[in-house]
Amino acid sequence: CRLCRAQSVILKAGALWESMTVQWQRFAKGTLVAPVHSPFSAGGGASAACASIAGQARYLVAEGFNAVFVCGTNGESFSCSLAERKAMLEMWMSTEEVRAKKLRVLAHVSCLAPPETVELARHAAALGVDAVSYMVPCFFKPVGDAAVAKMLADFALAVPTTPVLFYHFPDMTGVACSMERVLVAAREAAPNVVGAKFTHNDLADMQASIRAGFDVLIGSGDELLLPSLVLGTAGGFSVPGMMGGNRAILGIFEAYERGDLAAAAEYQDTARQMLGLLKRHPAGFVGAGKALAERAMGGAAPLGPPRPPISALSDAAELERLAAEMGRLIEKAR
Repeated sequence: CRLCRAQSVILKAGALWESMTVQWQRFAKGTLVAPVHSPFSAGGGASAACASIAGQARYLVAEGFNAVFVCGTNGESFSCSLAERKAMLEMWMSTEEVRAKKLRVLAHVSCLAPPETVELARHAAALGVDAVSYMVPCFFKPVGDAAVAKMLADFALAVPTTPVLFYHFPDMTGVACSMERVLVAAREAAPNVVGAKFTHNDLADMQASIRAGFDVLIGSGDELLLPSLVLGTAGGFSVPGMMGGNRAILGIFEAYERGDLAAAAEYQDTARQMLGLLKRHPAGFVGAGKALAERAMGGAAPLGPPRPPISALSDAAELERLAAEMGRLIEKAR
């Protein structure tokens, strides 16, 4: 009968929805994510340099990080091959710190070709990452909130039991949208859309997303962690923290928790100056940051030069000058 067939369809739909339910452990207050550099050999290869990832993991845990963002902007994702990105993620997942749950792993999997994005996402899901991160294509671009939401949902449905974080970085993608509207619409189709990495300055949009139930981390934590904590985020990302500047970013968390907003603001200003130092350098925050991070780890984790078109900071005297300037800011935060 029609009623029986309708009930059967409803039951099947319910079973499908139940099968898509994702177990997501929300970010705890104080979440500090390292947007890790991808290690390359002097000749430019990544596979042979992967051994240095173990040294990175040890260093980052000692510096107070509790999560890593693998092959993101800082990790030169779009400059790496699929094989290299898989190899690096496999090495991160095999580290003692990840196996011991000292580091959560957020895997950025976006590519310009959607099938390759899905391939990397399924590889990451099979490895058991904590979440995959999706950024919309930045050459042929979706236009409007609905188009962005559909691309996000379609991606998420390809890995239905893996938590998905939307990587909202309009300055890089050139795609302007309301993150809150995108997340809400995508979640209706794909319940494993759980949150976002928010690298933007529209904090009203970020707060609206948090109020809608999403887990949002501030990508530009070195500039905006304090106001983001006030608006409800659990934490954020730090670049200078990976090169000895962790005291500033940790100081923000600690001062905020004890209610000392004046002290938190001072730490935030120091973290901002640290990131500004990298941004102003001719090698840029990736090239200059990678050189300083390698230096800070004292040979425990060789990172190698970045890939073109990113400039390398290869002049030893200039590296020492920059390290001294960063060192003065590090001392200020202590």
